[in-house]
Amino acid sequence: MSEHVDVLIVGSGLSGIGFASRLRRDVPGKTFMILESRGAVGGTWDLFRYPGIRSDSDMYTLGYSFRPWAGAKAIADGDSIRDYIQATVADEGLASHIRLNHRVIAAEWSSATALWTVTATRTSDAEYRNDGPASTALTVTFTCSFLSVCSGYYRYDEGFTPAIEGADTFAGSIVHPQHWPADLDYEGKQVVIIGSGATAVTLVPSMARSAAKVTMLQRSPTYIAPVPSRDRLADRLRGKVPAQLAYDVVRAKNILFSMFTYQLSRRRPETMKAILRKSAIAKLPAGFAVDTHLAPSYQPWDQRLCAIPNGDLYRAISAGTADIVTDRISRITPQGIDLVSGKSIPADVIVTATGLNLLVIGGMTLTVDGEPVDVGRTLTYKGMMLEGVPNFALTVGYTNASWTLKADLVAGYICRLLKHLDRRNLQWVAPTAPAGVAEAELTSLIDLKAGYILRDADRLPRQGADSPWRLHQNYLRDFALLRAGKLTDHVRFGRRGQQVRASGRASGRETTPAPGPLELPGAGYVDAGGTRLRYRTTGTGDPVLLLHGIGQSLEDWTEQHERLSARHTVISVDLPGFAYSERLSGPATLAKLAGALPAFLDAVGVQGPLPVIGNSLGGAVAMKFAADHPDRVSALVLADSAGFGQEVALVLRLLTVRPLAALLMRPAPEASRRTVESIFYDKALVTEARVQHAFALSQRPEHRQSVVDIARDLGTISGIRAEWRTALVGALAKSDIPAFVVWGDHDHVLPFSHLAAATAALPRAEAHVFAKTGHMPQIERPDEFAAVVEDFLSRVSAGREVSSY
Repeated sequence: MSEHVDVLIVGSGLSGIGFASRLRRDVPGKTFMILESRGAVGGTWDLFRYPGIRSDSDMYTLGYSFRPWAGAKAIADGDSIRDYIQATVADEGLASHIRLNHRVIAAEWSSATALWTVTATRTSDAEYRNDGPASTALTVTFTCSFLSVCSGYYRYDEGFTPAIEGADTFAGSIVHPQHWPADLDYEGKQVVIIGSGATAVTLVPSMARSAAKVTMLQRSPTYIAPVPSRDRLADRLRGKVPAQLAYDVVRAKNILFSMFTYQLSRRRPETMKAILRKSAIAKLPAGFAVDTHLAPSYQPWDQRLCAIPNGDLYRAISAGTADIVTDRISRITPQGIDLVSGKSIPADVIVTATGLNLLVIGGMTLTVDGEPVDVGRTLTYKGMMLEGVPNFALTVGYTNASWTLKADLVAGYICRLLKHLDRRNLQWVAPTAPAGVAEAELTSLIDLKAGYILRDADRLPRQGADSPWRLHQNYLRDFALLRAGKLTDHVRFGRRGQQVRASGRASGRETTPAPGPLELPGAGYVDAGGTRLRYRTTGTGDPVLLLHGIGQSLEDWTEQHERLSARHTVISVDLPGFAYSERLSGPATLAKLAGALPAFLDAVGVQGPLPVIGNSLGGAVAMKFAADHPDRVSALVLADSAGFGQEVALVLRLLTVRPLAALLMRPAPEASRRTVESIFYDKALVTEARVQHAFALSQRPEHRQSVVDIARDLGTISGIRAEWRTALVGALAKSDIPAFVVWGDHDHVLPFSHLAAATAALPRAEAHVFAKTGHMPQIERPDEFAAVVEDFLSRVSAGREVSSY
């Protein structure tokens, strides 16, 4: 028989214990239980035991609003935080409500009973793995009226460890901070820490106290800010005013200061960069390469800023016990790490501080009246509930401030909601999004550009453009929304027996979403130098890179993925700012698009030269990439490429006129249809799917702005500028990179006459004409396109082999 409680809480970390405490205080009549998968409370602060583990937020905001932080240090160590959580459990009388070693694996809602049936597995003393044998685990069931998941968003059983060549040959120890060996001996040894995030900058000064030398090896830098380990205002108030009052004053001050620094970073990024750079120069030894090791390519707070208490990392570097190296790993050797630059770092111990693996709502499955809930495609309401999912909340804290600030607001809101249901004799509440919310641009719930978020962003719930369907990352706005805002906006209430979902519909509209950006096999996201890019990889063999045109996306290469992947690893990408890839900072330009490709190829594991195939704008990007990085390009295939003439479609010329651009870029289905029609000679290819895809892209503001930016960068009302064309083609003509120029003879975007200009400018280039074909021969003549490209690449490869003898 299942045990029943009013509220079931999943997770006993800071969030779960905080919610249980709030529940006891605000709704004392409710029964509740906390299920914890591990053998102890504390969550993150019980799991991580690596040297120096500490908070990266001050304890006056990371602590609970109802329990003053009494410690002397504002930036506290992990043991102190774990003690704080355990003391809260004892003082709030929560111990009898906690079931340890219970991992929730499924939750099923029944409208007939207005209850969740929750299935958990007993984990004993070992971590339960999602991919482990379920049949060997003992399961138990519970029922509850309200389910609150406070399990964070990463896997506890394993961290992210990239595959590095030669790791199995290393003579020393390789460890991950998430599972730190208690007996690891690094005294007097050479230690290399791979990574540049909060964990790495914490480990370096801690291990440097006893290691011979600690080197932080990073592929790219992170913003680092020295902060005081003690709070001066708290020290002045301690003992002079009541503890809760002093705590509240310091908490308010720190909230406002963190909001100020975040807003300064976002609105005046150059100012924040200058502040951090000046601080680093003042604290580091003369001659330290600050601009190499501490100047990221992204903007402050695109990724979380790393705090170092009292500048401990800088002090260790100044003392000569630590160093930072910015380079890429070639391989691990028995004695250390070889770098792409040709240098080597000796090591006795390697620490892979390479991040986390994402795990949404603890990995459990959700169903509502028998229908599975795809969390990665579901909208979030007020950053804490899911559309069409009744009596359910998940706690996701702030990424730009202390996690607990948001967790406390969520807990308070749920308590308000429970009391509202009781007062009106209602049994359930489910968020309901107006149709326009889902049709507008959606983003991931967590928009941080950290690698562990970007790797699995498609698993996170979606958020809309405006409140209440968007998480603000702003405490004051969220305080007004959750602590004082309405409980009845954009939600449905019901009683036992009333269906939440009916006939495949949730909240009054279809649950099946339009095809998303990750529908295609092999599609995903990758962090390329701080910019989140969508890409697709299929097949095996020598890699080849495919680049789309202006206003387009990697879908333009679907037919070629199917054909070329038999012999190649085929990689396509949404260029920065286009389709579903993030924009780079500032206006989009040809140089910026090409300049993003080295970091992208590094991120997907392609280090050597490869053929690059570009259509339209993609051809110009490919040429610019080849001119600037000839060592990364082995051959060029230019399909109806920009760069060989002034003539271009009228609509692209009109985009260079600002008033007309705003009018022309206004999303409209008929405009999207005309765009697709202009591409193809064979109008049978103007399908509803292609029109809908073009319309979906036109609704994305970043995509529209990138189209306008590139049109202005490359052209005027008179056509494509001669300056960049002449310089780029001239540079390519001097290169020995083999080129193949192909064209459709009925191209109405870039006219067929440009092919003659291309072969004249590149006399060593080969050429091919596609008969009765428009601007995209890779789609309109897919078999012929793949055949001529394969033939060209085969001959290039054969010629390269001959020349090597």
